[in-house]
Order: sequence, then structure tokens, then C-alpha cells
Amino acid sequence: MIQRLIIDSNMLQSEHLRYFLNTSSTNFAVLPDFAWFEIYKQRSIEAVASALSVIGDFPEQVIVLKSGREIAEIDSLTPMMPPLMQYEDTAGSIREMVNILNGPGRNAPEILDQLDRMWDGAVNFLPGMLEGAQDIMTSLPEMSEQMFKPQHLRIIRQNSRYTPEMFSSIFGAADQICETLSDGGKQRSTPSGFGEHKIHTYLYRYALALVIYLLWWIRNGNQAQKRLDRARNDLIDLSFAVYGTYYEGLMTSDKKAGWMYENLRLALDAIEMETTTNR
Repeated sequence: MIQRLIIDSNMLQSEHLRYFLNTSSTNFAVLPDFAWFEIYKQRSIEAVASALSVIGDFPEQVIVLKSGREIAEIDSLTPMMPPLMQYEDTAGSIREMVNILNGPGRNAPEILDQLDRMWDGAVNFLPGMLEGAQDIMTSLPEMSEQMFKPQHLRIIRQNSRYTPEMFSSIFGAADQICETLSDGGKQRSTPSGFGEHKIHTYLYRYALALVIYLLWWIRNGNQAQKRLDRARNDLIDLSFAVYGTYYEGLMTSDKKAGWMYENLRLALDAIEMETTTNR
């Protein structure tokens, strides 16, 4: 059975990943755009070579995803998202990269220049990917007050059973956030068939993940996120969780990211079940 797992950056050099890939040739490591950002941001030949030390031994079992912006533009009517989310024939490029980084000429000026270009590309891409979402992150207190009554907040903090009214608020907020993200990304036109098929789109799943993050934030004491870098990391974790819902799961050592993935998957399953029932 094919097992394709999104690999969080904190697992790239882990023995757990090596074991996963070594166990079966039908196990695949799926690397999103932000995984590469985390690799290249170190701006060091040694650090990049180390980050690729595991997947470099299994280039045929690595799937590289396109940018989040490209994935967000895939039509919601597409029956099978993953093939369109992925670059083709990346094994050769990974193998060549690893050979260069581990070879005698890895400190050549042209190699260092290429690493700088990769770093600059990752840095320039980051603000656009997070545009709009950062505003929502800073609006968590207001969102909490608008979406939930005091008794609902107690239910969330106590991890009790959610009411139908709460689920309605959660999914309604996801719809609104999805519209906000679409506008922030200058995606003014609504994809064809979006209403019925929105669950397949990246932007809707990311919007729902933001609401899941809000639930985590409420459960853990409504602490304001004061550091921009931590807020950014939380948003990146959300993207990993979203990508995981298109495949067989998420490999991460971060409990928060794991919690967000599991609850996002449950929410999507609930939507699919309701949609099937109402047909």
C-alpha cells in the first residue's frame, strides 16, 4: 500500500524518516514549499547537505510540491488534486544536488551563487504566501468573541462535545476566511463549481485550518502571539497540516502541528459525510 506523508521540517534529518523510507519502496516523503524554505534559509552548504542527508539517499521516493500559490489556483472541479500539486521527475535533480553538495567542488563560487539565489527566492516568496493570513492571526480575540458564546468557550476549553451551533460557526467562519484569502491573493474570480467542491481547494482547507488554530488558541488560554516569527511558524505548520490532508498524513514531532492536522482531517471528513448524506 502506498504511503505518502508530508514531512515537517523538524523530521527531515530524523531516523524515523529514514526508517519510513527504507521500510518500503512504496513509502514516499512529500516535501512542500516551506520545507525547502527551512532548508535554504540556513544559507550554509554544510547545513543544506545535512538537511538533505536522509532524502538524498532515497531520491526516487521524494515528491516535491509546487508553491502554495500555484496549488491554490487549481480548479476545484479537479477530481484528483495530488498529481497537479506535484513537480514531475524530481529524483534526478535531488540526486544531482546531493552529489554536488557532498562533492569536492561544493564550495565553488557558482554553487554558492546558486544557493544564494535559492535563499533569495524563498525569502521573496514568503510574504506573498502569508499575505492576508497574518491579519487573521492578529484578529483571534475578535474572532473568538464573534464566533462563540461564553458557554461555547467553556466547551472548547474543557474539550467537551461541540454543539451544532458551534459547528455552524466554525464552518461559516471558514467560508468567510476563504473569501478573505482569495481577495488577499488577488484571486477575485470564484473557481467554477466552488460551492459544492470547495472542500477540495487549498484555500478552503487552509481557511478551515485557521479556524482549527483558533480552537487550539482558545483551548490553551487565549495567549496573544507577540513574536512575529512564532506566528509565522504557526502559519507554516498550518500549511503542512493542510498538505497532509491531500495525502496519507503528516510526519511531525510538533504536537501542535499534529493536533491541527488530526482535527482538520476530522472536520473535512465531517463535511464530506454531510455532503454525501444530503445528495
